[in-house]
Amino acid sequence: MSAATAPSQTTMKRLAGGLSFVCLVLFLLAIEQRHTVAAWEAIRHDAVPTARRVVDWAASLPSGAADGLQGLKSAVAGEDRPLAAERGSQAILRGEYGPADEATRAAAGSLTFVRAELHFETGERLRTRPLRIAFGRESFGPGQTFAARLNAPADAQIELRTVVPPARGQAAALTLCGGEPAGVAALLHRGSRVDLMLFRRGVVIGSETPPSALCGAWSFTAR
Repeated sequence: MSAATAPSQTTMKRLAGGLSFVCLVLFLLAIEQRHTVAAWEAIRHDAVPTARRVVDWAASLPSGAADGLQGLKSAVAGEDRPLAAERGSQAILRGEYGPADEATRAAAGSLTFVRAELHFETGERLRTRPLRIAFGRESFGPGQTFAARLNAPADAQIELRTVVPPARGQAAALTLCGGEPAGVAALLHRGSRVDLMLFRRGVVIGSETPPSALCGAWSFTAR
């Protein structure tokens, strides 16, 4: 082995080791998710940038040196950027959205996304967690599809999120569901517009969901 090829092979070994570890991390993240589809969506959009950051991190190391786990953690995490709705992404939005029509203005007013929380102008707040990804062609009741209700394509991705019950001593959001607690929020992100459907607690979204389970459907636009 020549002296010229030795550093190159050492660098390749570091890259291979780093990428193997990233694959293991992503796999563990996937199997920890309660819903496989949501996990796949997250990994599909984040795996390539993550791998690229690790490659850059490993390549920058001098021969025989390493900054340990902290360096790898920084490479995997990347920059601290706000969550945003990108094409095909199901990450919950961040920012303020105004009502797109009078029906939305009267029922909910403006809507602000703060990570996994939905803050309405009416003062109500919904804390949510991922449930699953539904397609526009799927039913949310007998003869009812998301595509038809939201005027969306059949392959549109609808983000279903479970509304987390409030902690003891905190008031539940009841106005939006006619005096009952909300159970599931369905979000459709398309450009600067967001469509929201709320369902009452205790229902499973599907073709057998009773029509009375739908609290309402509203549209918002980015401000």
